[in-house]
Amino acid sequence: MTTAEQHLIDLSDKIVEIELRKDADALERYIADDYVGVDPSGALIDKEIAVGRYRRDDFHLYEHGVSDISVTVTAGTALEIGVMTLRGRLGAFEFGGRYRYIHYWLHTADGWKVRASQLTPILRD
Repeated sequence: MTTAEQHLIDLSDKIVEIELRKDADALERYIADDYVGVDPSGALIDKEIAVGRYRRDDFHLYEHGVSDISVTVTAGTALEIGVMTLRGRLGAFEFGGRYRYIHYWLHTADGWKVRASQLTPILRD
């Protein structure tokens, strides 16, 4: 594993910690301004939505973790694929499970930022 690959795995672990403590300001630094994500329902989300939920009083993460991560770095971009475990609540909606995720990273003047992501529920192993 290269140093850049390990650095991105470490950043993913750091983002998990930031999200668990609901630190939207810290999270914002690791999300590209033109971020686009696909949530498990198939809905598109932007940076405002992705970061904004951590500012909501009715958003709670009870469990969050990443594992089985692989990272490929090429010319200022990187693709991270892994398994994410989530459990929480947004308003009255309870969510949780295991998801295969993809993060597309972009190396900027301010460091690595997530440019795009997708979560897909793992329905069977």
